[in-house]
Amino acid sequence: MRRLLPLLALLHTACAEKPPPGSTPKLQGSLTIHTHHADRADWRTRYPSVYVLLGDGSRFLQPLDDQGTARFEDPSLVGAQDVTVVEVQGTGGLVLHTLLAVDEPELELPYGYNEPFSTAIETKQAQVTGKVTGASGAGTVSTQVVSEAFSGRTPTQTAPPGTFSLEVWGATPGRLSLFASETRSSDHGVLRVGMKRDVAVGGGQAVTGQDIALDHPVDQTLGVTVTGLEPYGTRVNAFLTYSEGTQELFSTGTTSTPPLSLPAIARTAPFDTTQMRVGVGAGDEDTLPAGFSEATLRVGAASPVAVTLLAPVLLSSPVLGTRDAVGTASRDGFAFRWSADPTARFVKLAFMNFSRTGDKFIFWDVLAPASTTSFTPFQLPEGVAPRDTLEAGLYAIEARSLDYGDGHGVWDYIQYSLNPDPLREQRETEVQGYVMVR
Repeated sequence: MRRLLPLLALLHTACAEKPPPGSTPKLQGSLTIHTHHADRADWRTRYPSVYVLLGDGSRFLQPLDDQGTARFEDPSLVGAQDVTVVEVQGTGGLVLHTLLAVDEPELELPYGYNEPFSTAIETKQAQVTGKVTGASGAGTVSTQVVSEAFSGRTPTQTAPPGTFSLEVWGATPGRLSLFASETRSSDHGVLRVGMKRDVAVGGGQAVTGQDIALDHPVDQTLGVTVTGLEPYGTRVNAFLTYSEGTQELFSTGTTSTPPLSLPAIARTAPFDTTQMRVGVGAGDEDTLPAGFSEATLRVGAASPVAVTLLAPVLLSSPVLGTRDAVGTASRDGFAFRWSADPTARFVKLAFMNFSRTGDKFIFWDVLAPASTTSFTPFQLPEGVAPRDTLEAGLYAIEARSLDYGDGHGVWDYIQYSLNPDPLREQRETEVQGYVMVR
């Protein structure tokens, strides 16, 4: 069940985060919310109704205008506000999003966002051929283009053993790198790697003689220590990834009891500037009550790498059960209450019913600052949606806590949603379970 859909929903906080004593709120009588719903020409068909609510919407609610924007002007709007976007889907289902304790006069939110299509026209820039030398003969050799601007395609005709041939496609001429690896056939473990940088391509010309030496055997180790493992068991899954820009070259991994030794290569040219990331995961999101914890961080060649896992986010209400033994809760007084690691920057909840028909579907999502520890569902104002209360039935619930590092919180998560950074450092926990609401 890991990820419980694209995490979207609606809940009301009982304790919004307050600004530091003596500080002046940024929000002073005016709040503008921009969404990405209007990025699509057919958005009114996909979403017949989209409203933005402040608080529970009893005083402040606005439908999105044709630009996907809602504006609020009132002298009483001072300081942090809870903002909820309510989407009625074409099927009649509800998808709802809430951000708590918003103290910004203008926001761009990722809701309704769709990855834009590239308008660049790719053409064949080169046919690159060469040899791969230094293979041990104990595995399979492969090659790839390394570039943000180019892609490599293998011709239909297979190149002779020990050689490679790649079609390079891109919008304009430029320079790229070529990466080669030898991997074991039995478990796909990487044995040796090599890379050639600064290869010029363009104009559809043949680029020959590009030999790649597999001169970096995976014969080094990177030590890893782990703290905070106790709630999740005794063993971890760990990996070491080597990347150029956002493109992964290769990775090594192990499953073991810490301390760990991850297979690595020598940190010498041409891999002296290659980015390295270590990731450690423990537990399972469906194992109650602790769930799963993971940390990913950038590292250098220094060993050992110290990884600290977040303590689990623990829901005290409702009490989660498994799919085979679900928890129970009453609609009367239904509320979310939890505790999280104090070093987590924010908490994310998701709440989804199991409906047999699309018009009964509800998915709620909330982003809460770290200081918030409880939420209570509230009724939607009349006319906002075809229904406005919790219905009896089976629900899946997901709770996560996240840490992007000092000074990074909810707004960094929003920007990450709009501008993904697959190499960013983060720590997170996740627990999932089931509740029958009666």
